[in-house]
Amino acid sequence: MIKQMLSKWLDFVRDHLYVITILIAMALVGLLVVQNSLIKLDIDVQTKFFDKKIDKVLGDFEDILKEDDQLSDQVIDLIGDRVHPKAKRDSLENFTLLVIRDITDSLLTQHEIGYLDYEFAFYQRHKDTIALSSSKTLLQPDFQHFSFTPGDQIRKEFGKANFKFGFSFHNESLFITYSILPTLVITAFFVLILLGSFFSTFLVLKRQKLISQLKNDFINNLTHELKTPIFASSIIHKIIKENRKSLSEDELDYHLQLLENENHLLKNKVEKVLELTVLESGNPGLNFEKIDFHQIITRKAEVYKILFESNHGVLNCMLEANESLLYGDEMHLSNILDNLLDNAIKYSDSAPEVLVKTYNKGNHLFVEIKDHGIGIEPDNLPYVFDKFYRVSHGNLHKIKGFGLGLSYVKMMVDLHDGEIKMESSLGEGTTVILKFPVLEINNKP
Repeated sequence: MIKQMLSKWLDFVRDHLYVITILIAMALVGLLVVQNSLIKLDIDVQTKFFDKKIDKVLGDFEDILKEDDQLSDQVIDLIGDRVHPKAKRDSLENFTLLVIRDITDSLLTQHEIGYLDYEFAFYQRHKDTIALSSSKTLLQPDFQHFSFTPGDQIRKEFGKANFKFGFSFHNESLFITYSILPTLVITAFFVLILLGSFFSTFLVLKRQKLISQLKNDFINNLTHELKTPIFASSIIHKIIKENRKSLSEDELDYHLQLLENENHLLKNKVEKVLELTVLESGNPGLNFEKIDFHQIITRKAEVYKILFESNHGVLNCMLEANESLLYGDEMHLSNILDNLLDNAIKYSDSAPEVLVKTYNKGNHLFVEIKDHGIGIEPDNLPYVFDKFYRVSHGNLHKIKGFGLGLSYVKMMVDLHDGEIKMESSLGEGTTVILKFPVLEINNKP
C-alpha cells in the first residue's frame, strides 16, 4: 500500500516538476525565516551582553575615581570651572583627559572590547551642558545611554546626581557583528549548501524529465523504423512462398534481392542502436594506430558518391591539408564520416550538395563537411550532440533516425583528442567542423 502510494507520488512529481520545486522553495523560505528570527534573537542577546560589559566598565571606573583623590580633585576643578586663566585650564584639561583615556582604554581592554572607538564626557544631568569631554562635537544626549553618577567627592561637591559620566561608542555594532559572526558564517554556509542542493536537484529533475521524454521519442522512432523492414521482409517472404512455382528465375532473383536489401536495412538499424551501448559504456575500446585521414575520406567518397548521384546530388572533396596523418581508430573515424554524410543526405529537401574540405591550421587537421540542406535553428544548436535529441521538423517519423548519431560522433571526436563545432542557419545549410591533432604533435606513441 505504502509502496503504491510512493510510486504514484513519484510519478506525479516526475510529470509535474513545478510541484516539487514549489515544495522545496517553500521549505527553503521557511528555513530562512526561522534562521532570520534566530539571528535577531542572538542580536538581542548580544546587545544585552554588551550593555552588561559597559556597566562593568563604568563600575570599575567609578571605583578608580573614588580611590584616586587627585584625579577626583582635578575633575571637580574642571567641571566646576575653578581653574583660571584659560591657558592653565586647557593644560589641566588635556592632562586629565589623557589620564581618563588611559584608564578607560585599559578597562575596555580588560573586558575584551578594547577595539571599540569611543568618546567620554562629564555632563550635567538636568542641563544640555557638557562640562568635560574628549569630543568637541558630541552633545549631552550622546552620552546618556552608557552613564553613571561618579564618585562620592563629586556628589558631595555638586549635589547628588547633578553630574554624570558617560560613554558614546561610534562602532557599537562591531561588537554585535564579532559576537554573531560564527553564527552568520555557519548560517550562510548551510544556506548556500541548501540553495546549491535545491538548484542541483531542480536541474537534475528537469534533465531527467527531458531524458525521459527523449527516450520515449527514441522508442517510438525505434519501433517505427524497425517495423518497416520487418514488415516488408515478411511481405516479400509471403510473396515468394505463395508464388514460388509461378515466379520466373529473374522475378525470384528480384524478390530475393529485395529481401536482402530489407535485411541489410534492418542490420543497419540494429547497428545504430548498438551505438547506444558504446555511448552508455563510455569505454568503446578503441584500437589506435597511424591513419591517413585523407585515405578514409577518399574511400568513403567513392561509396557515397553513388548514393548522392542516386538522389541527383553531388559530393565534392577538396583535400588541401598537407598533414593528414592521425593517431586513431580507423573504424570509428570512418563511422564519424558515415554519420555526418548520412545526415547531409537526410536533411536535404532537394538534391543534396556536399563539400568535404580539409586544411591544416597550426598543428591540427581541420575537416569541414558543408551541405546546403534545410539547416538548424540557432536555439537547437546547443543540444544537437545530446543523446536522443532530434531537431523537430514537423512529422516525427518523416526523417529517419534515433538521435544517436551526433552523440556518437561527439564522443568519438573527444576520444581522439579532437573538437567538433557545428554552424548552421535555417534554410541555408549546415557546416560541421572537425579538428584533430596531427600525428607529429600527438603525445601518443
